[in-house]
Amino acid sequence: MPTDMISDYLTCLKINDPVTTMYDVQLLIKRHIAAFAFTSIPVLFKEELSLDLAQIINKIVTERRGGYCFEHNKLMYEVLKASGFEVKALFGRVLLNRDITVPKTHRVTLLTYEGERYLVDVGFGYDSPSMPIKFGSIPTTTHLGKNYRVKAYEDGRYELQILADEKPFTLYSFDLHDYNEADFEVGHFYSHKHPKAIFVNNLVISKILEDEIRTLVNGDYRKISSSGEMAISIDSQEHLKSVLESDFDYPIKVDELKSLYERFVINRSLDDKKPIKDDKE
Repeated sequence: MPTDMISDYLTCLKINDPVTTMYDVQLLIKRHIAAFAFTSIPVLFKEELSLDLAQIINKIVTERRGGYCFEHNKLMYEVLKASGFEVKALFGRVLLNRDITVPKTHRVTLLTYEGERYLVDVGFGYDSPSMPIKFGSIPTTTHLGKNYRVKAYEDGRYELQILADEKPFTLYSFDLHDYNEADFEVGHFYSHKHPKAIFVNNLVISKILEDEIRTLVNGDYRKISSSGEMAISIDSQEHLKSVLESDFDYPIKVDELKSLYERFVINRSLDDKKPIKDDKE
């Protein structure tokens, strides 16, 4: 990754020193998920979403138009690699606590630091862990009290789980096999092109701030903090515009706004507005 790209990225996140320690990585993750939206909006308008690094940086960092896992996690992987960390790109299956057969459609990063393994994921919507998750049975608690763990299985599978009241909720499974960019291109193509893919059919956008998680799925807007969860219904086109521009810092065009409101707010019945995760199938 060219030095000027790293410099521009870190400057945007107001990080002035090189990323060299685990503390630096934690800060990098927190700044990234707070600054750059996780979203399906470009997918909904059938944009050609390149996984070329320069184009990812232009879209996410320069234009502030967000992205999803293949974009966010490739950028994070490349920044960590260029900063001298030992990293490996991994491929996962999104399960959302279900025993189902699904394709591999989620990219994450394995970070090895001082002999310990960590999972780094800035591309799983509002459930993205806001710090590296250490492999092992001891949960990692993030800044808003979410408890994550990486559970290992004898067959070589791993699962990222959230623990609520000591009950595990599996977000996705993955393995430590070797993958290349061609593998991720296939999953990326499915996720933003297949007619049944979640991102092709739902308006999704989220950000994870220091004191609050914000997530919008179609007309259902939620703010989650240490004091509880607030549900807000989008009741007008102007309301949607305000939420996107003010709460998510997402630039939206007039024609795009009208289309989003009509397709994903007005034309969704209450039965259609079932809670979904900010990611995948």
